[in-house]
Amino acid sequence: MKRFSIVPVLLLGVLSLAEAQEYKGNLQLGDYGYLYCHMSDRGEWTAFALSRDGYHFHDLINGDSIFSASKLARIEGGTRDAFICRRHDGSGYLMVTTDMKVAVSHKWDNYGIDLLTSDDLINWRSVTFDFRQGPGIFSNADAPDVYKDWSTVNRVWAPQIFWDEDYVWPSGKKGGYMVYFSMLNRPEEEYDRMYYSYADESFTTLTKPQLLLDWGYATIDADINYLPSDGLYHLMIKKEGGKPGLFTSTSKSLTGPWSLPVEDDYVSFEGNKKCEGVSAFQLAGDSTWRIAYIEYSSKPRHYRICQADKYMRNFRNPQDIEGVNGPQHGSFMRLTKEEYERLQTWSDDQEYDHIEPNVGNPLFVGLHADPEVLYSHKTGKYYIYPTTDGSEGWHSHDFKVFSSVDLKEWKDEGVMFDLQKDCQWADWRAWAPCIIERRYIKGKPDHTFGTLKEASIRNPKHVSYKYFYYFVADAKIGVAVADSPEGPFRDALGKPLLSQPPAGQGGQVIDPDVFLDPVSGKYYLYWGNGFMAVSELNDDMVSIKEGSTKVLIHHAERRKYSYCEGTYVFYRNGLYYFMWSENDTRSANYRVRYLISESPVELVRGGKPSTVEKTVVLSQRPDMQIFGTGHHSVLCKPGTDEWYMVYHRFARPESIKLGWSAGYNREVCLDPMLFEADGTIRPVNLSY
Repeated sequence: MKRFSIVPVLLLGVLSLAEAQEYKGNLQLGDYGYLYCHMSDRGEWTAFALSRDGYHFHDLINGDSIFSASKLARIEGGTRDAFICRRHDGSGYLMVTTDMKVAVSHKWDNYGIDLLTSDDLINWRSVTFDFRQGPGIFSNADAPDVYKDWSTVNRVWAPQIFWDEDYVWPSGKKGGYMVYFSMLNRPEEEYDRMYYSYADESFTTLTKPQLLLDWGYATIDADINYLPSDGLYHLMIKKEGGKPGLFTSTSKSLTGPWSLPVEDDYVSFEGNKKCEGVSAFQLAGDSTWRIAYIEYSSKPRHYRICQADKYMRNFRNPQDIEGVNGPQHGSFMRLTKEEYERLQTWSDDQEYDHIEPNVGNPLFVGLHADPEVLYSHKTGKYYIYPTTDGSEGWHSHDFKVFSSVDLKEWKDEGVMFDLQKDCQWADWRAWAPCIIERRYIKGKPDHTFGTLKEASIRNPKHVSYKYFYYFVADAKIGVAVADSPEGPFRDALGKPLLSQPPAGQGGQVIDPDVFLDPVSGKYYLYWGNGFMAVSELNDDMVSIKEGSTKVLIHHAERRKYSYCEGTYVFYRNGLYYFMWSENDTRSANYRVRYLISESPVELVRGGKPSTVEKTVVLSQRPDMQIFGTGHHSVLCKPGTDEWYMVYHRFARPESIKLGWSAGYNREVCLDPMLFEADGTIRPVNLSY
């Protein structure tokens, strides 16, 4: 690799020239992507994930270990709390980990750390330091000791690296890697304190630890950065004593003294939940900071990334990291295009040795999303009507239909409606259709069909069916009609059925869902993005009953309901189930929530407003490399209480690698949907 020595030039992607000339610390290089190097929450090994934007990541080799932890961690065989950075001259990479494996020792004690080096981010070498062995393991064995007896060391936790160009070795040579960590020796101290050592340029030696700070209570998981914005070193750290949480401290010198933690400016928005493993990084071209940490009170745990200003103050806007299987304590490094592609190629070459292949899903070949499922009484077949996917920005113009007799083998019936040929008022952004079958007897609507009081058919010769297909075109809702579920469909109105949000609502006029209330025999259309509206359809099925539209979830209260789009309503055992998708469809964490109501036009139960059920019924499974699960429909097999959910996910396993663009590359899946005895829905057990 080419060597770099003029640090200011390398930093211009992040800092101004004046700031770059003052920059201190680990070399920052690359503006193509980001590497998240972390301990896996699935085990005590080190995993890699890549991102183009610093938020939407995808695992390399399914989040499995990037090297043999048992070979490189020679004390306990686990590499926890990985911190990664570049060599100061750009000639390679460094990593430091906690040598610890709780699964073996069954205790939260350990005795040393591992220093690792690599030339390519793929092949790693290590040197292990077992602090119990005492002075002889350090390069300055005759220097004063912080402990009388090293053999009783109980913890050496969460080491990190900071390149210190001003450090002077006894030989007079300048520059060393400060390795800092928390340490505990119970016979000699009451709590974990922060210490530091120095490693030489080979990154194979350590000086004897010295005390970095002691505030009178336990402190662990420190992260140090130098900020040109104020010319100070900033330390973020977990306080386990006093007021616990993630706090910040500053110093004019790397080795202190460090100010007492700032009590009025810390990661406060997690409330009483416990957090640790803080790691600060900057996005290329941005002088502000991202602060990552693990919130471990919840089950499952959450790995968050929040924002801070250029002074590493004013912490705000936390959100979960996306696309990572088992995110835990780790660190971030910017990457060049060559580095990013090298790592991706390495992972791709091994991918199918680390993930299970698709078996029953997707249902059919190709990129499709927003599936609507229908059982046709006319043909005795099942049909799926999806959005045609694969176009950046969702610029598709045609709709297809697929048929099946058994929900397993699906036939592509071709394009059944094309905006450019069949629609008079829009020719692009063909999205999220829904459909309903209606029965007619002697040409007149059978108002008992599909209701709880459905009448038997006396003479099948007098029976016919029509199919009303509600579709989105250019963020408006239209309706098409056909005599067969395969089509051909014709634009029923020559204009949109719905084109404006209800008064006072923000969002789009998209995502229709048509529903027959089996109790009243009325037909309803639910619709909206950012709000949920319902309108009663007239008997002609192509017009809205005047004055019937009402807003069930207002734009202003969408966060209360975690509502985004994709409403789907069904009826079971006297209850109405309102379901919808949460988050952006391009998010790996796109998922389905619901509530139960006693009315099709109100969110009410027991005389009180319905509350959202706690269970998220459809969500990502990073361990299976399944992401972006949402915008679904529901099917009950006729004559049974056997239910299925049809939904889309990012095309597996390729799409998650596309970052935000994964939301344009989706595939259609089906899995059983089960209920508890009280009528609540179990989380859907996803299948490959």
